[in-house]
Amino acid sequence: MADTVVINDKFALDMKSGPMFQTTATPLSGGYEDRNQDWEVARWRYDVELRNRPLSEMRLFLAHILGRRGRANAFPLRDPLDNALTDELIGTGDGTTAAFQIRRLYDDDDRPYYRNYSIVSDLVVKVASVTKTSGVHYNQANGVVTFTGGNIPAGGQAVTVTCNVLILVRYDADYIPISLPVAVNAAQPLASAVFTLIEVPR
Repeated sequence: MADTVVINDKFALDMKSGPMFQTTATPLSGGYEDRNQDWEVARWRYDVELRNRPLSEMRLFLAHILGRRGRANAFPLRDPLDNALTDELIGTGDGTTAAFQIRRLYDDDDRPYYRNYSIVSDLVVKVASVTKTSGVHYNQANGVVTFTGGNIPAGGQAVTVTCNVLILVRYDADYIPISLPVAVNAAQPLASAVFTLIEVPR
């Protein structure tokens, strides 16, 4: 299941994140190896350290854990490094294709990579630099823009989007301990927690 509660941006402080792949490497004779790419797409991992935070903030964090029932329910995260697209090219019309996935191109010379998004807001869709209207020219669901009726982009027309994006994640563990320092500051006691979030593929 996926909830709609976005984790507080404060919890993104000191976050470490990056794409995570899974590759099986099998040793061969002569010192060689065979590598098999198990995942076609990366899953982003977010390591978070909440160090010496006020108890009021940690109670909000605890409420978020309880609301998600540990790792049972996914939720949106605002990735500090990847949360918006501006006139991003998501496809080129051919007169037939009606559906276009909202995505970002990471333009590597050898192997370009596309990151797909399913949670978007404030969406602006353009075809050949002309802004289109939601519900009239297209509909959007789960990050896919689908043009309706006679609005399918003609051959060679660029389809671009501008929007904000959120990443669907879940807690990586069902148990997330919260440490309570002893007598650090009697007037304003502080607490800490370390946890990991994993992107949920959709």
